[in-house]
Amino acid sequence: MACAVDELNRRLDDGEVIVIDGGMGTELQARGVPMNHEAWCGLANLDHFDAVRGVHEDYIRAGADVLITNTYPTVRFMLELAGYGERVEEINRRAVMAALEARERAADRPVFIAGSMCPVWGIREARAKGLLGPDDDALRGAFSEQASILADAGVDLLILEMFGSNWLPGLHAAADTGLPVWIGVMAGLTGAGTVVARRPSDVGEEEGGELAVELEKMITASVSAITVMHSEVEAIEPALRAIRDGFLLPFGAYPHVGTYQRPNWIFTGISPDDFANHAVSWVHGGAQLVGGCCGIGPEHIRAIAERVPKQVR
Repeated sequence: MACAVDELNRRLDDGEVIVIDGGMGTELQARGVPMNHEAWCGLANLDHFDAVRGVHEDYIRAGADVLITNTYPTVRFMLELAGYGERVEEINRRAVMAALEARERAADRPVFIAGSMCPVWGIREARAKGLLGPDDDALRGAFSEQASILADAGVDLLILEMFGSNWLPGLHAAADTGLPVWIGVMAGLTGAGTVVARRPSDVGEEEGGELAVELEKMITASVSAITVMHSEVEAIEPALRAIRDGFLLPFGAYPHVGTYQRPNWIFTGISPDDFANHAVSWVHGGAQLVGGCCGIGPEHIRAIAERVPKQVR
């Protein structure tokens, strides 16, 4: 683990560009794996392990340097909403195992494994049903459990996806593991062109304040990189400019294409070549981390890996 972290940090310090994988849940859905209304793609770790591992393998072969585990919706209270709370450790460990096995089977170069953590939409619902306490200590406890499982199972870093300033207990839980912590924020554009932060809720996405102002509330000494994720492609460049101009951390983007109608993704599509054109412009603007989120598959990642510069400087 320490060697992997040192190698990743060295590459970032040297200005290298790191390619992140594409969407996991949407790629599983595209391959016929059913999505769960509460836990989305999380139950695939139990019932479709080979498919999860296969998606990871395809991203490695496409050129991804970072695999994000299929643990985005697998904190205990999300799994309890789906009726699988007692299997939280098994589900998270199998997700990491799928990534580790994929790396062993398909990688001929260093590949890093990021353990995903996210509140998704379930905090309010879980609290309403008595599955999660009402205070920050309860939230930190839930994510401490998941972070500890992911760290023990062998991830190289943790990435907090759909992160917002209301989710600092999750950041503290991740930092307690001693692993590097990346944050993934959602960004959007107002009608006036202002780039703002967004965050998930039980009823959709809530719009916050200006991205740079919101990031000031989120960044602690535990954060080692900032990404803009699960955002429309059009919002990426202004969001990256705000990060570049205001923060001294490695940064990058992995946006989505399409829309979500729970529990399934509605694909709208972008060609791999067009997506790679965007990624090249992000790197020219200083981004060191580039990849895709929902609706972005292996061919998009292959196009990025083949076309983006190897270094930002």
